Amino acid sequence: MEWTPLFPSADLPAGAMKARGGVLVVRAADGALSALENACPHQGYPLAQGQLTGKTLTCVWHNFKFDVTTGACVLGEEAVQCHAVRVTDGVIEVQRNVRIDVEARWLSLRQAMERVQTSRMAREVARLLLAGTSVAELLAWGAAWDVDRNDAGQGHAAALAADLLGWVTLPPPGRSLREHEVQVVTEVLDLAARGVAGQPQRPRPQPEAPGPNAGEELLRRVENEDVAGAEALARGMVAARFDRPQWEAVLYPLVAAHFLDFGHPLIYIEKVLDLVEAAGPPSDPHPAADALLGGLVYSIALGTREDLLPPWAGFRKRWAGWAGAGGSPAGNSQVPTVAGLVAAITTGSASECFDAVAAAVSEGLWAGVGDALVLAGAHRLWHFDAAHDANPEVEEGWLDVTHRFTAGSAARSALQRWQGPGAARLALMVAQFIHSGRALDGVEPSGSALPDSDALRDLVLSDRRARAIFFAHDVKTLTAALLESERLGDPLPSLAAVRFLQSPMQERLVRRFAHEAIRLVDHGKPPKGVGG
Repeated sequence: MEWTPLFPSADLPAGAMKARGGVLVVRAADGALSALENACPHQGYPLAQGQLTGKTLTCVWHNFKFDVTTGACVLGEEAVQCHAVRVTDGVIEVQRNVRIDVEARWLSLRQAMERVQTSRMAREVARLLLAGTSVAELLAWGAAWDVDRNDAGQGHAAALAADLLGWVTLPPPGRSLREHEVQVVTEVLDLAARGVAGQPQRPRPQPEAPGPNAGEELLRRVENEDVAGAEALARGMVAARFDRPQWEAVLYPLVAAHFLDFGHPLIYIEKVLDLVEAAGPPSDPHPAADALLGGLVYSIALGTREDLLPPWAGFRKRWAGWAGAGGSPAGNSQVPTVAGLVAAITTGSASECFDAVAAAVSEGLWAGVGDALVLAGAHRLWHFDAAHDANPEVEEGWLDVTHRFTAGSAARSALQRWQGPGAARLALMVAQFIHSGRALDGVEPSGSALPDSDALRDLVLSDRRARAIFFAHDVKTLTAALLESERLGDPLPSLAAVRFLQSPMQERLVRRFAHEAIRLVDHGKPPKGVGG
C-alpha cells in the first residue's frame, strides 16, 4: 500500500484531531499519532464530529466509544478500522487499509450473535459478503450456531436457512440483489441468536467410525436414547464422507420408527441435507456439516415419541394388527384413488384413514400416497378455524396447523426418495397426524385470489412479523406450498399458504401461558389438546 500525504504535522497540535480523505488523524496529549476511518462503523456518521478524551474518541451520534490507538470499541459494538500513520518531512502520511479483515469480521459477527445485536449482524454479513464469503457458507454457519448451543439439538434455523437458499437469487422488485442477500442471511442469524441467547456451546462427543451395519446401530442407539452414542456415530459418518443416499438410508428409518415432535425431525432431514450440500460437497464437507448432522441425530434421539401418547392408542392397535398380518390391505381391500385417499385422511374416521393408506402402500403406490398427504395437509391448513389461534382453551394455533401441511410435503419427498422397510409406517403415521387435526377445521373458506410467487415472497420479507419464529414458519409454509402447487398443478397448497400468510397471528402468547399456568397450578389440569 502506498503512503498518502494528508497535511502538515504542524496543523495537528497535541490533543487534537483532523480529517481528510475519509481518514481521521488523532494526536494524543503525549504527541502519539493514530489514524482511523472517519466513519463510525455503527451507522457511518463522521467521527471527526466526536469528542476526544485522552485516547478515547466518542461518536456523539450514539455514544459509541473507541480506543484510538487500536480502534477497539470500548462502549458499543464493532471496532473502527485503524491505519498506519507516520510523519515524513513534516507531513503526516497514512497507509489507508481498505481491505476487509475477514478474521476480525468473523470475530465481530460472533460477538453480535452472543449479544443478539441484529443490526450489527447485518453490517458484518455485508462486509463478509463483500470479502467473498458465500451466502451458503454464512447460512450454514448460522444454522450451526443454533444447533451447537441448542439443548434440544436441531432448531428452526437450519430449516429456515435451507428454505431461504432457494430465495437468494429472487430479490423482491425494486431491491438490489446485494441488499436481499444481506437480509436473507441476517434473518437466519437473528433467529439462531434469539433461539439460544445466553446458552454456551454444547459439548459434543468424539466421532466414532461407522461399521458395516451403521444404520442399524444408529437406530438402536436412538431407540435406547443413547444420545451421546448416536451423535458420536453421526459425526463419524460425516468424517467418513457419507453421501446423500447413504444419509437418507440411515436417517429416514429414525423418523419412521416413531412419529416425533409434531413432525419437526422428518421436516428437518431434507432441509439439513440440502443445506449441507449447498455449503460443500460430501468429499469436502463444510465444517458446519458436522454440527448440523450430528445435531439432527441428537435431536431425534431426544424427540418426543408422540405415537406412544394416549391419543395414538387406536393407531397403535391398527398398526399392530396390520403389521402382524404381513401388511396386507386392511378393511376394504379396494385401492383408493388419490382423491379417495385425501377424503379418507381429511374427513373419514381414523379407521377409514388407516385402511385407505394401508391399501395404497400395500400396492406400492408411494407417489399417490405422497400426493394425498400433501393435499390432505393443505386441506387442513385451508380449513383451519382461525378463531382457535386466540382461544387459550385450544392448544394448537396457526403455527401448529402449518406442520400438518409441511410434514405431509416432507413425507411425500421422503417416500419419493426412500422406500425402506419403515416407509409404510412413516406414511401411515403422517396420515394419522394430518387426520388428527380434523377437530380444528372450520367452515369452507371463501375463494381467494392467488398472488404470484414474487409478490408472496415480497410479503414474507416485508418485516411484518414481530417474532422470528413466525417469519420462519411463513418461509417454510410458502416454500412448500409453491413447490407442491407447481408439482401437482393444483392451486390448493398455495391458496392454503396465502390464507395462512394473510390471517392475523397471535404472536405474543403470554395470555395463553397465563391460562395454562392457572389450569396447572390451581386445578392440576394439562392443556386441552387435539385428540388423535
